[in-house]
Amino acid sequence: MFVRSLFWERTVLSLLEKVQLLPSNVQDEIASRVGGYIDIADATGDECTLEQFAAAAVEEREQVIAQGVKSQLDQRWAAPALAEAWCVARLGLDNGRLSRHSAMAVIVAIESFAPHRSGYLAKGQHAGQAS
Repeated sequence: MFVRSLFWERTVLSLLEKVQLLPSNVQDEIASRVGGYIDIADATGDECTLEQFAAAAVEEREQVIAQGVKSQLDQRWAAPALAEAWCVARLGLDNGRLSRHSAMAVIVAIESFAPHRSGYLAKGQHAGQAS
């Protein structure tokens, strides 16, 4: 599990680093869309809803690919990819399918990038604290 979690974490964080090199207006659009996903998913917070949001993000990204978008740095692709990664990290943290370190690294990085009303850590959860 650790190696798979670490590989996934590095893949997500690499995408986020590349997004952060884009022009500020593109970054703002991506961050706003990801923040919207986080706000809505965070409001419910149960595992079933997080799975539905992750599935919706995958479907949105697949539709964009079907429309011919080939770049992971296209805002129409990057926003749902980061939203999905946040959902997967939350689910992985809650159900133990990701290492705690990898899940928290992705959650913190995406929540730091995307504006949102509340965050996972803001609900009394601290990095390194058992859930």
